[in-house]
Parts: sequence; C-alpha cells; structure tokens
Amino acid sequence: MSMNQELTPKQQASELIRQADNIVIITGREPNNDQLSAAIAMQRVLNKLHKQASVVITDKLPKSAELYDTQFISNDIEGVRDFVIKIDMHDVVVDKLKYNVEGDSLDVTVTPLNGNFTAKDVSFEHGPFKFDLVIALGVPQILKMDKIVEQNPTIFDGLHLINIDYHRINEQFGSVNYVDQNASSVCEMLVSLFESLEQGIIDESIATALYTGITSATHNFTIADTTAKAMTVAAQMLAAGAKQQEVVKVMNSKNSSNHQSKAKKEEVKVPDATAPTSIKEAMEQAKKESSTDKSEEKDEVKKESKNDGSKKNSKSGIKDSSKPKASSQDHSKDESAPKQPKSPLEK
Repeated sequence: MSMNQELTPKQQASELIRQADNIVIITGREPNNDQLSAAIAMQRVLNKLHKQASVVITDKLPKSAELYDTQFISNDIEGVRDFVIKIDMHDVVVDKLKYNVEGDSLDVTVTPLNGNFTAKDVSFEHGPFKFDLVIALGVPQILKMDKIVEQNPTIFDGLHLINIDYHRINEQFGSVNYVDQNASSVCEMLVSLFESLEQGIIDESIATALYTGITSATHNFTIADTTAKAMTVAAQMLAAGAKQQEVVKVMNSKNSSNHQSKAKKEEVKVPDATAPTSIKEAMEQAKKESSTDKSEEKDEVKKESKNDGSKKNSKSGIKDSSKPKASSQDHSKDESAPKQPKSPLEK
C-alpha cells in the first residue's frame, strides 16, 4: 500500500483504510469504555465499506460491553488466520468434496474416485495471517498495547500501523499517527475520520458506540477540560440515532473505575528522546528499566536499614558523643565559693 506524505494524518489514515482489504483492530491493555466503543464502531464502519475487520482484545472487557454484541471479538490472534486441512493425494484421485455443519460439528467429506484415504493422509496447519493493515485505538505507548503484541513481537512487521489517540504524550509509533491532543476521546476523533471515509456512514448502532465512548471519557461532560466540541459531537451522535437511554442505564449501573478521564492523561510516563521505535526495542528497554528499578530499590532498603539502626540506638540510651556533657556545677556545691559567717543562734 502506498501513502502520500503530503496529506494530513487523518487523510493518510483514510487512504490506507481504503486500500486495505483485511484489517485488525487492537486496543490497549485492560481497555476502557472509550477504547472498546471505538473498536466496535471502527469494525462496523469497515464492514459497511466491505472490508474484513477483526477486533483482538485479550483482557477482560469493560462493563459497557453489555451494550454490544461482542461475539466477533477475538481473544487470540489465531482467530484472524485460516485453519488448513491437508490431505495427501499421491495414490488417490478425488471425485467429490463437500462439507456439512451439524450443531457444533463441521463434517468434511472427501469421496475418492479410486483408492482410499487413511488418517495418516490427513494433516493440519495454520495459514499466514491474512490482515494487511493494523489500527491501534487509544494506545499512547507501544508497551501499553494489548498483550497479544508482546506475545507476538514480529506479528506486524512489514505492515502499516495507524495510531489513533488523543493522549498528549503519545509516542508516535505508527506509520501514520493521527493524534489530536485537544480531543476528549478516541470516539470523538473517529467521527470526523468516518465522515472522511464516506458521508452518512454513521448509522444508529455506530452513533451509539461513539456516544458511549465520548460520555464515558468525559464522565458525562463533568471533566473540567471537556471542550465544546466534545459536546457538539455528542449531540451530533444523538441526532444520528444514538440510544441515549440505553447508554445512561448501562453507564449508571457501575462505578467510574472503568472510565479513563482526560485528567488521567498525565499519569502516563513521558517518553524521552530515546523512546523505542519498534516493538522489539520497547521490550528490551522495558527489561533494562526493570533492572535499574531493582538496583534503586536495594539502595533504598540499605538507607532505611541504616536509619532504623540510628533510631534504635537513641531509644536504648546510648549517648551521642557529639553532644556536650552537662556541667557538674549545676548539681554540686562550689568549693571555691566564700563561706558565710555563722549566725548568733548557731553559736
């Protein structure tokens, strides 16, 4: 797939999506409502554009999943490649091939023209991964991608990756980085992207997903830096048919622990000038940082142990030689002082 570098990131993302045939969508680890809703909306839009689209999420889904049909979400990357049944035909000519689905069973029937097949003639294998584009939603850093990426660090080699995010500290790790720091959520950003792909493509179900993501990320527009644009886009989704009452019912049935507010954006570690540019480099850097952290923890333990020892000595009555001793003149009679004459009564 080719990409025009003179286009804006959003235009580049649109072009890559138009050129792709099979797209895989991933989120961050432990996806929040905004990320899940964005993935749902993206998959539905891609299907309407006659694209094959797979959503891969290995962690537990947030509560807002109750709003959607999540059966199409895979928790394993194997779900986006073919399972191949191979039959050795060196001594047999095939006459007919058919299959039948009965309940949970897929029956494949091979009728030979001559000879017979045995179990030894049959083998199985996985075909190559069939996607040609990756879209990451709401992921500011490579190390925060779904665990499937860590388990398969070379899985996206040679593929374009569209990085769609709103965090201020996004590492710009994609071949296309559509990052809007002023947006309230990924779902807010997707509205304009979808419109650039095809006018009027946002239907009732897509609008509901996008509205859910926006209201979740802004805590129902109560976050201090919620913008007027976020409210305008949310209103646009309501006009497109978003089911507000269903969203309110689900979102109010749980606490806000699953939400990710814009106020939490700064909690993500700010990348330095040597931020990793590939998944492999990110994994190596994480190991180095882990080793450094352990060394610092050991030094800290030594310091605390030394301080505790000083406190114990103080409590046990051991004197500090650096402190001046109290003068004995305060508690005994001064022998050099002049004697007072006795009174007449004492005589």
